[in-house]
Order: sequence, then C-alpha cells, then structure tokens
Amino acid sequence: MKLMYNTAYALICFGVSQLSFAEIVTWTDNIPSSLKPFQNNPQQLASYVQDHIFIYPQVAIKTNLPTLQANPTPTARFMSSAIILPVSSQDVAKTLINYNQYVGLFPTLKSAKLLEQKGNISQMQYRVSIPTPIPVLNFNENIVMQHQVTTNSISTIVIDAPLPYAVGKLEWFSLGDKKTLVTLTQWGDTNQPKGFLFKQILNAIPEAKLGIPTGTGAFVLESLRQRFGIKNVINLNAGQLPEPKFSTAQLQKIDDLSESTGQPVSILNLPSTVPYTHGRETLRFTTTYQAFKEPPQQLQKWLQPPSYQSVFPRQIKKITTSALTAQGQDAEIKVSIGLGVVSIPFDFKMHFSFPQENQNNFFANGGDLRYLKGQIQLNSQQTGTLMRVTTAVKVDEKAPFLLRAARSLPYHDMLPAVGGNAVFTQKVKAQSKS
Repeated sequence: MKLMYNTAYALICFGVSQLSFAEIVTWTDNIPSSLKPFQNNPQQLASYVQDHIFIYPQVAIKTNLPTLQANPTPTARFMSSAIILPVSSQDVAKTLINYNQYVGLFPTLKSAKLLEQKGNISQMQYRVSIPTPIPVLNFNENIVMQHQVTTNSISTIVIDAPLPYAVGKLEWFSLGDKKTLVTLTQWGDTNQPKGFLFKQILNAIPEAKLGIPTGTGAFVLESLRQRFGIKNVINLNAGQLPEPKFSTAQLQKIDDLSESTGQPVSILNLPSTVPYTHGRETLRFTTTYQAFKEPPQQLQKWLQPPSYQSVFPRQIKKITTSALTAQGQDAEIKVSIGLGVVSIPFDFKMHFSFPQENQNNFFANGGDLRYLKGQIQLNSQQTGTLMRVTTAVKVDEKAPFLLRAARSLPYHDMLPAVGGNAVFTQKVKAQSKS
C-alpha cells in the first residue's frame, strides 16, 4: 500500500504546467519559523534531530498567499523538517542561495533559469524530468517559484505548479564546530490541483494528501544529506529495528506536538543494513508517532491485519489471514490502484507476530514486495496513547513491471515509508474518532 505514495509524491511535488511570462509577485512572508515549537532555540530542536531527519507539525495559522485570489489568507497547517549537516552555515548558505546549482542537488531537476530579479527577490523557472517505464506517467514540465532571501533563510512562494498555491521557508542555524541545523517549513493547498494526470492520481489515492507534507520535507532534506556526504549506516541484527533515542520529556513533547495539531511526528532514520538469506540489504526505516486520546486497549484492533481494509477501503480489495498460532499469523493482501490511465494490481504476503498485547511486528514473506518490514507499538501516556509505527519499504529489481516503475523515481527506497506512515496514522486517527 505504501508504495503508491512514492509515485504520488514525485508527481505531486514536481509535475507542473508552463508559464509563458514572469512577473514578481508582491508577497510578505509570514511563514512561522521552524524553531517556534522549540522556544526559538536551535540547540533544543537539534537535540531531537540528532543524526536523523526530524519532521514535525506546527499549529494551524492564517498565512498570506496573494496567488490565491479567492482566499488570500488561508488557514495553513505548516509542516517543518530538520537535519544537522556537518558543514558551516556559510557553506550551507552558498549552496541554498545558488539556485542554478539546484540542478544536481535535487533529483529530477534538469535546468534552472532566472526569469526576473529585484534585489533579494528572484523568480526562477525549473525544468523537471521524471522518466518512467510507463510513458503516460512521464513528466517533462516547468515549475516557477519566487525566492526571497534574508540573513539566514529563503522564503519561497509557488507561482505555477500542480499544487499552485504553496509556500515554504528554508532556514539555517549555526551549531558551531562546522555543524549547521537546516530546516524546511512548508504548506500547500492540496485541494486545488492542476493537470489531468495529477487530478487522476489524487482522485485514485485521495489519502496521498495526508502524506504530501511529510514526503516533501523528507525529499528536500534527504537531497541535502546526500549532497553533504553523510555516510553513516546502522547495522541491525536479525529482527532488530532502529529505535530513536528520546528521553521521557522529549517523548512527552512529541506527544504534545501531535496531540495539539492532530498530525504525526516522524523520524527518517539513517540507512540500515538488515540481514537476509542472500546477505545484508540496505533499508530506510521511518519511525512515526501519532497521539490518540484513547487508551491502548481501545486501539489494539489496529494491530490486527484485517483492520487495514477499513483504513484503505478503496485500495485493499481482500485480506485473507491464516489461523493465529504462537508463531504469529500470515496475511495475504490484494491491492488494486486505478489511476484512470493505468491500473496497478499487486499482492502483499506478510507475516505478523504479536510479542506483546500492545505491539505487532511484520515482514514480507512473499508477494510482490520482498523488502517490507516494521512494527507498531501502542505506548500508554497520561492523556491517552502514543502510537509508534516503524516501517521500511523498498521496491527491488525483481518486482512486477508496474511496481518497478517506482524505481525510476527519486528516493524510491525512502518515500513509501515516510509518506505511508503519515497516511496510515492519520487514517487510523480519523477512524478512531468515528
């Protein structure tokens, strides 16, 4: 299921229509700083980021969007993402304010052209190319953005794109000793997409809207991680999953952030190698936290495989489970995604185990995806439950043809879990309220 969000994110974030002219838009940035939930303290935020990409929501506020003429001050639910880079803030600034060098920095960007400039404001046209084995899903388009530079930030408003109404802000904060905290805070109106194919995708997978903010932040900061050469890899033992190291106070802060916004907090972990029979396989795990008011006992049904059909009723057509034994339970999940121009059917074959009453572990033991594993935990809090979902999904070279198309998209080993976790937890939260 989570695989489709990789395709959706790439098309959502980068497929666009062309403009024939450019004109500087008068815009006053009022995007909240990424530091706002952390007492405006870079060091405090850095203590949550550690070696990972930390993605967290901000409280909804009114924003300023002159391109949205019918409602120029919409309510925005901004999502922030943060990473610590092993370089000076001066080096980060040089990279981020050189828009021509975005080609090579962000996958799929093929060219960058300055359309107009006034002082610290630049309007840029970026050429995007996303080839796939399925010609009708290829994208070769232009996107237009307006950037405004300040001392330690770049604020951007989208002028023309599949999500035509969107804003974002990159910020950088020196942590000393050639360490820089880099953040992205962004929001886009996903209810007014442009383009036939783009609308088809969101009509087929409307849940993708829930994962777009998390996926966008992960895409941008992962590009920076790779540019500045962070090579750290975690070697996991059989059955082991990465576990973010947070104090009790930090977990309470994460719970508060999720509870106050209704949205998840995610950690994109460092690459991990996992033992398989053929050797060690590199996977990217995402750990996502979602706060619930219900106690763990009322959420235990979401640990059971049959419950997933009610979470994704449009996509999951059938779930067949074996008898539960001391070793666990097998499940076959049949999925079909219709995008109007193409239909993508595939099967999951999964094994679930339940080492504790508030936890399940799962991994692929057949089907169309070999590299899928993870865990769901229900952790009791004073105000309810903090659900923790840890997942890795990677499409391999032996997957069916339509699934292999995802391998031509950027970060196909990362975005399915990043976005899928965010979608899953928010869908479960919505179901729990009903």
